[in-house]
Amino acid sequence: MDSTPVLHQGWGVFMIVITWALKRYNYELQTSEMFTTAGRSLKSGLVASSVLSTWTWAATLLQSTAVAYKYGVSGPVWYASGATVQIILFATLAIELKRRAPNAHTFLEVVKARYGPVTHAVYIVFCCFCNILGTL
Repeated sequence: MDSTPVLHQGWGVFMIVITWALKRYNYELQTSEMFTTAGRSLKSGLVASSVLSTWTWAATLLQSTAVAYKYGVSGPVWYASGATVQIILFATLAIELKRRAPNAHTFLEVVKARYGPVTHAVYIVFCCFCNILGTL
């Protein structure tokens, strides 16, 4: 019994052909920087909705439901109001960071440019630990 994923391979070949056609006939060249930064053309509304959707994940929805069950209607209101401080602070800092370092991709690039490679390495380790703890 042969279990080769024909559909996946066909999809891969199809996407390669589409990429080749776009490059050949539209003279469109997509780099990894263009992909990760969306061409630096996102407006504040889309960025705000992205931040909110990133913040609202399963644990947030479950916790707000538990708070509603325990404290009634005011529970989710106070739960959400506690998070607005972080979202407003993050939005303000992100706008200021984009003004001061418009070509930076991550805040780690800003840390390296401002404080040097030793601090950059410390922050990389710290961020990796935060990401690991955030997925547990």
